Amino acid sequence: MTALFQLTNSSMEEYDPSWAPDDSKLVYTVDGRYGYELWIMDLDSSNKVMHLQSTDWLGQSDLGEKGILYTSQYSFKRDRHLDIWIAEDEDVIPRQLSSNKTDQQNPFWNHNNTKILYLGRVNYNYEIWTMGPDTSNITRLTFYQTTVKTPAWSPDSSRIVYSFKGDLWVMNVDGSNNIQVTNDSYEQLDPAWSPCGKWIAYSSNENGDFDIRIIRPDGNNNTTLIQESRDQTQPDWSHDGTKLAYTTYQDLNLDVWAAAIYIDPENYTPPTPTPLKTQIVIDEEAESNISRLVILGGAIVILVIIVFISKIIKGMRKK
Repeated sequence: MTALFQLTNSSMEEYDPSWAPDDSKLVYTVDGRYGYELWIMDLDSSNKVMHLQSTDWLGQSDLGEKGILYTSQYSFKRDRHLDIWIAEDEDVIPRQLSSNKTDQQNPFWNHNNTKILYLGRVNYNYEIWTMGPDTSNITRLTFYQTTVKTPAWSPDSSRIVYSFKGDLWVMNVDGSNNIQVTNDSYEQLDPAWSPCGKWIAYSSNENGDFDIRIIRPDGNNNTTLIQESRDQTQPDWSHDGTKLAYTTYQDLNLDVWAAAIYIDPENYTPPTPTPLKTQIVIDEEAESNISRLVILGGAIVILVIIVFISKIIKGMRKK
């Protein structure tokens, strides 16, 4: 039985977590009552503070030393395309980084906050690009002419992992040496490189629902890490490599969860999730709900039988 830690639990959609550089906080997206919001909370889910709010969509945040990168779409623009923004301080107005009238999204800081990895739309597809925080040195890295999804940096920013046609691929930071990591008929998304560089966490629908899996960058040791009876997506490693935050879809709602992760530095065996100090045991809750359903179902069956017997007795009396 796997014990996991639930960080958000409200009637609103809460998803897409990203760790602060010191791992003390998480930034995440909330579909609020009056629009979309970016919130920041402590690891124990306390001190939740709204950082940004918009009546139009915003999300895909990444919290770095120089500020929060995020994607947004504002309604006052006629073309309503997606742009990349940076919120450098709570008291400073966010600054727009992309403005070439095509969709640009999924921004990620590199390890020293000198480059931003992102997806830029070319015609009808998304390709991988990089740029500086001042929008200099804009460089296109892929030329697939077919949509690429969810790119992420390696720990030293020398390589990039991404999803293409449902599989994971890895390439050098200049776009060269593309290597296929997975090769199957399932959908592999949201790759996140472990800080030690030995593992890539990602979401996969290999077992029906989306689960969190891990794999070596060379394609070996593909292992299920977190599997429950619902979707788990958007994994994000803490910078010290001991925790994994992710999004769970349950009860028709999105919430942020986390698990403690242990990696054996000697044997490089697949990491396993372990309980955090504050935890919710998912299996016990599920078993309790199942028990209630069984009791209710049994009561209904008994009631139907009683009614049926009663009708038979009445029929016999009439004869």
